Amino acid sequence: MTDMRKPEPRRGADIEIIDRHHGDQVLVPSAVRINGVEVPIPSGSTIKIHDITDDDAVTVTVTMFARRITIHHEDT
Repeated sequence: MTDMRKPEPRRGADIEIIDRHHGDQVLVPSAVRINGVEVPIPSGSTIKIHDITDDDAVTVTVTMFARRITIHHEDT
């Protein structure tokens, strides 16, 4: 029997860039959460928030440590 459920609608990720150092005039990212899960980032890595316009979605580039990377087709 074929599964006739509709696929989940696509949505962007919730990205939190957190500064745990207090008292600085400038934000210094020390933690990143993606969809509520903290991910380890290399010391001194750059987090880039790309230009925000009315016509484009917001995009963020983050360098992070990966535990596992899987690239595959998913059965539909």
